[in-house]
Amino acid sequence: MKFIKKHIRAGTTVISDCWKAYNTVGLEGYVHLTVNHSENFKDPKTGAHTNTIERTWREVRANIPRFGQRKKHMVGYLAEYIFKRSFPEFEQRIHEFYKAASKLYSVY
Repeated sequence: MKFIKKHIRAGTTVISDCWKAYNTVGLEGYVHLTVNHSENFKDPKTGAHTNTIERTWREVRANIPRFGQRKKHMVGYLAEYIFKRSFPEFEQRIHEFYKAASKLYSVY
């Protein structure tokens, strides 16, 4: 709960599995939807599912180096993932990278 309260705005809809640790989420000012993975992958009543975030997290982890990773570089790994996802085509990505670099290192 401490992590959720620190990083997620009250009133946000939180979707989780039925792990007991999440039982109080709905009592703390969040809308809490659950999906029981032992029964289904999408709640038939609410439509809640965790598939999207689980896939996104799998993609993020795949872009973090297996060896030589540093905790202090985690923000950079995440930024790289977001940048690559924002510009999936290599030509556009490299163009946007050089645009950003030129703004960051422009000579006045």
